[in-house]
Amino acid sequence: MPEDFQFRRAPAVLRRINEINPEKDIRIRILGRVIDKTDGIIVVDDGSGKAEIVTEDRNADMNDVVRVFARVLPLETGYELRAEILQGMNALDLNLFRKIMY
Repeated sequence: MPEDFQFRRAPAVLRRINEINPEKDIRIRILGRVIDKTDGIIVVDDGSGKAEIVTEDRNADMNDVVRVFARVLPLETGYELRAEILQGMNALDLNLFRKIMY
């Protein structure tokens, strides 16, 4: 009897914005500060670079620290990030986090 096929989601790998590779990355997670917000798009800066992220979540405000789980969609020139989950991380000490993780 063949095993039942189950779909598995690719894990969201922690990446710095300057390390995102659209040829290899499927799902990523980044942590940074919201530096710009328009209708449906936020711009996040993690210290290594800036990324525009398409999101329907309206909970992020300017200067909020957020963790974003996103899909990487390769384009002809560059890539697009589509947010799946947007978490507020304002209580997190960014300097301590960077010291531990990087």
